[in-house]
Amino acid sequence: MEVSKEIQDSLQKCGIRRDVDVWRISLTRKKLTGVPDLSRFHFLRKLWLNNNKIRELSCRSLNCCLTELYLQNNNIKSISGALNHLTCLRLLFLHNNQIRGLDDTVHELRKMQQLQTAKVKSVERRRSFQMHSQDRHRVLQSVAFGRRVS
Repeated sequence: MEVSKEIQDSLQKCGIRRDVDVWRISLTRKKLTGVPDLSRFHFLRKLWLNNNKIRELSCRSLNCCLTELYLQNNNIKSISGALNHLTCLRLLFLHNNQIRGLDDTVHELRKMQQLQTAKVKSVERRRSFQMHSQDRHRVLQSVAFGRRVS
């Protein structure tokens, strides 16, 4: 089923007749590979796009007043140039994606003054370090245990 048709069916089930009455949309588990055009929903505040197959993030069609964006469990590789116009975001979930380049990611999020921070558990930090800095992790492990790195 086409995404726009699916959105329309969902709105009808909820009894919503006008686009201005839409303040949240859930497109979870729809096998989406990209972000659909949702620009017609001017008062959209919460958007669930999690558990899809989104690879590239192009959110220019999203309302800049969006406060919650759920993008976890996708295949997103980078958020560069995609989210910086969403200055009202308070919640942004990006975990369990393929994002590389922490500097680019932080640069993208710098204008989001309302964004709430979450504590990262030491186990999560260690696992991330092992996954994304394998060479450095191997060297640190060898130094910590007095082994020589070849």
